[in-house]
Amino acid sequence: MDMSIGMKTTGGALCTLSLSFNNDGPLGTYFRYICDNGTYLCRYDDLFDGKNEQIDVSKVDVSMNGIELQDREFFAAIKEGREPNASIAQCLPAMETLDQLEQCLNRTK
Repeated sequence: MDMSIGMKTTGGALCTLSLSFNNDGPLGTYFRYICDNGTYLCRYDDLFDGKNEQIDVSKVDVSMNGIELQDREFFAAIKEGREPNASIAQCLPAMETLDQLEQCLNRTK
């Protein structure tokens, strides 16, 4: 099973996410990111470039734990009285578009 999600930002940048579940290995083992800067492979908390050379990301943020970073951002936004990054409000337009697409697909069945 393959899935692709494509988006365009208001600034004109294109973003695509392609997922393939035709994998002989265990699920969730790695993600491949292909962009205009190159190809990157993420295995758990490690990041590699297209030549399979590891990229040091230890100084990118205060923690390598994504859940902790998400929680830090959420509480900082509350403290600062601002909308948090990746809030529900920011995701809603994408979800509405996906809902419209699903409705169109259901009408053609």
